[in-house]
Amino acid sequence: MFKKPLQIVTRLLYISFLPVLFLLASISRLKKTKNRRPSLVWGSLPIINNSYWSFAMSSFGYLSKTYVNSYYSINKREDWDRVLKEEYIFIPKYFKPLFAFADSLFKFDIFFISYQGFFLNSTPIQFFQAQILKFAGKKIVVIPYGSDAYSYRYIRSTSWLHSLNISYPAASRKQRSISRTVDYWNRYADAVIPGVMGFDGIGRCDVLSPSSLVLDLKKWTTGRNKSSANGMDAPVVVAHSPNHRGCKGTEFITKAVDQLKEEGLKIELRLVEGVKNDEVQNILCDNTDILIEQLIFTGHGLSGLEGMASGLPTISNLEDEEYTLPLRRWSYLDECPLVSATPENIVDILRKLVTNPQLRDDLGKAGRKYVEKYHGYDSAHYLFSNVIDYIYGKKESIINLYHPILGDYPNRSPKIDHPLVKNRIVDL
Repeated sequence: MFKKPLQIVTRLLYISFLPVLFLLASISRLKKTKNRRPSLVWGSLPIINNSYWSFAMSSFGYLSKTYVNSYYSINKREDWDRVLKEEYIFIPKYFKPLFAFADSLFKFDIFFISYQGFFLNSTPIQFFQAQILKFAGKKIVVIPYGSDAYSYRYIRSTSWLHSLNISYPAASRKQRSISRTVDYWNRYADAVIPGVMGFDGIGRCDVLSPSSLVLDLKKWTTGRNKSSANGMDAPVVVAHSPNHRGCKGTEFITKAVDQLKEEGLKIELRLVEGVKNDEVQNILCDNTDILIEQLIFTGHGLSGLEGMASGLPTISNLEDEEYTLPLRRWSYLDECPLVSATPENIVDILRKLVTNPQLRDDLGKAGRKYVEKYHGYDSAHYLFSNVIDYIYGKKESIINLYHPILGDYPNRSPKIDHPLVKNRIVDL
């Protein structure tokens, strides 16, 4: 019965605190130290990518910190520098975000955020975040992760739209508010790095690349000697790690494996669900021959990179040319050795990989080289140091950073050689 009065009081207090935030912003601007490297903060949602990006930039000498609300059970506390739920223990939880936001004005120069903003999302003053940061002289870089930016009516792929409605139906009722938030941050951000999501209604892209995700490759190895099993003399182990089965096409994968078993092939499916990241790493590096990331979404996520980093042939959907053509033409997708598959052809793709250990080995080696070139910590340093130069006016544009002709990064090391054509297995 006290919920509504409490909401009203909280709203009024947040609004009354706005002048204080602008005052603190002006003070932090005056206290800014010139001629030093900018300090970076990544948050405030505990997306593990924020941790990897921050560690990458720290390893190259930047003052770079993560600052998040809390963290998920599959991650570890040491993945994060600051966790808000552990701080300001005498402050009511409703007002902790205010203190975190205000404190950050004095500690950081560049805010790497999602379209949900930095701590003040879902508060009465969420649409003042960017103005306060700008007033303080801060820079804003937006990197979407998924539900922060997908307004379903703008998604080009009808299959992806349907699978999102299977796994995340609530977002279909918030399309207007999501679009408003995307438009707001697009207006004020100094840079937006959307990856393949940029084609689905975001409408702004300052760097074109298939993915800005990175891994600590020292922690990922190619593991044991890869199996020479061909599904007839010994079983081939296929791993699949679905966080939400509807979005990944899991039912099509399990059916495909059952069909191949009925054909007489020795094949084992290992569903990796609800386990900690360290366990996933051990499974991929030591006990797996093929990884299927997903069959619906055009592109790949962190799981796809983990499979390639482990030296595994890795399957993901790269069929829709509305998404893939720009990434082949103006970026480096043609170097990517992911094997493209759909629900309709996964049986055939799996059969070819299960019965051809040499092809698996060739793809696994190419995948490792690919992540070493484009998704290690040095790759993150290259991307974000260029982004930093851009947002501080040292570069006019970074749109062609990965252009296969105009960009220097794709040509600084040999092109990744693999046996696929447009990510498809070619019958010889």
